[in-house]
Amino acid sequence: MRKYIIFILWIIGVFFLQSSPLYEHIGVRGVTPDFLLIMISLAAFILGPIAGQIIGFITGFIVDIIPAVELLGLSAFAFTLIGYVVGIAGQKVYGNSVLIIITLLFVVTLVKAIVLSIFAALFLEPGYFGYFSHGKIFLEAVLNSVIAPVLLIIFTKIERKTA
Repeated sequence: MRKYIIFILWIIGVFFLQSSPLYEHIGVRGVTPDFLLIMISLAAFILGPIAGQIIGFITGFIVDIIPAVELLGLSAFAFTLIGYVVGIAGQKVYGNSVLIIITLLFVVTLVKAIVLSIFAALFLEPGYFGYFSHGKIFLEAVLNSVIAPVLLIIFTKIERKTA
C-alpha cells in the first residue's frame, strides 16, 4: 500500500510541476520531458498492469479535462494503454535494470506519440503528425529515458526509508 501512496503523491507533485511556469525552463531546445508519462510507466512497471491502467486512466483523464482539450479521453486512452503494456512488461522482466527502464521509456514515449498522432489525425486535423515534426519526439524520448532511472533510484530510496 505504501508504494501506491508514494506514486500517487509523486504524480500529484509532477502534475503541478508540469502545470507551472517553471516547467518550460526544464527543457532542452524547447523540448520538455513528460514527467507524467515517466511516473505512470514507473508505477506500472513496479505495481503491475492493473495499477498501471488505473493510474494511467485517472492521470490521463485529469490531463484531458483540466485544459479542456478538443478530444476528451485522448490522453486517458494513451496513458491507460501505456500503463497496461508497461505493467505487463514489468511482470515479465525480473528486477529493475536501468537498461530495461531506459529502453522501455524510449519506446513508450514513441508509442505515446504514435497513439496521439493517429487519433489527432483521425478526429482533429487530417494528416496531422505534429508529434514527429522536427525530431522533437526523439529528443523527448531521450530526456524521458535519462530521467526515468534517476526517478526510479529516488523512489526506491524513499520506499526503503519509509519501511
